[in-house]
Amino acid sequence: MSQLAESLKYIYTKGKNSCIILFKLMIPASIIIRVIQQLNLLPYISEWLDPVMRVVDLPAEMSLVWLTAIMVNIYGAFLALFGIYPNLAEPLTVAQMTTLCTMILLAHSFPIELVVAKKTGTKLWIMFIIRFGFAILLGFIMSRTYLLLGWLQQSATIATFLTAKSTLWTDWIINELKNYAIITCVIFALVTMIRILEITGMIKIVNKVMGPMLNWLKISNQMMPLTVVGLTLGIGYGGGLIIEESRRQAMKPKGIFYAMMLMGLFHSIFEDTILMLSMGGHWSGVIVFRLIFAVVITFCFVRLTQNIDDQKFARLFMTREFLNRKYE
Repeated sequence: MSQLAESLKYIYTKGKNSCIILFKLMIPASIIIRVIQQLNLLPYISEWLDPVMRVVDLPAEMSLVWLTAIMVNIYGAFLALFGIYPNLAEPLTVAQMTTLCTMILLAHSFPIELVVAKKTGTKLWIMFIIRFGFAILLGFIMSRTYLLLGWLQQSATIATFLTAKSTLWTDWIINELKNYAIITCVIFALVTMIRILEITGMIKIVNKVMGPMLNWLKISNQMMPLTVVGLTLGIGYGGGLIIEESRRQAMKPKGIFYAMMLMGLFHSIFEDTILMLSMGGHWSGVIVFRLIFAVVITFCFVRLTQNIDDQKFARLFMTREFLNRKYE
């Protein structure tokens, strides 16, 4: 009974704190998006990013959804999508929704996650290029594959009651409050699920399964458990542990960078993946394409850089603070 009480307290505290943090970011973002729509600025923003969206076979309007994910978080992207979707000329296909969701999974929450990456010692601008650039590359590969093979070309299903149909501010506020209530339920459900996975030992099983793959990618034994945490629970967890460990003991720059690169391309297996599946993304892209792509890209980078000596590698890819702490 004490374990149940402890778990309920953990779920309540974790869920409440997550909601407070998220809503502090999401509410201003929602208002900004609403103002952009009211002032009819969306066509201008969409036109600016239209070349990028065209490369990945997405409507230009979806650029604002992706930008919201990058600058705020995935939940903010949900709200942006709900607000913009009714204005699309035609609904997205499942393939398009999957491409969008997978790109969001690679590139989101940059103000938080890139800062975490920087604190581990990796250069912020390099991690930005890796996550943003490879998100576009993966989006291109996925969209062309789906079109070429004729997969998932049916219209995507999105919960219409979540989209704003009225132009009145009062109706918009009511709709936003409804969306926040749903997001709150989702957050608490995810926290509960992760807690159950921890108690039942399922996370340990996943960690054990990932061991051989991480070893093949030259992730050191020292970094492996920290990397697994990031892959399963997110960069905030994995990166945070790496920051803490690097302060207590010496860590090689390659080990840190390889781990952060893999985590940047594929992380939060449980929470973020479930969110994208619920958003309308298909498992073939959200899980399979993303995992294979992350492993292949990391493997190629490891093979290209493994013969570079540690100090030169650190000068190329790590921050000045890391260099000063490690070599001076």
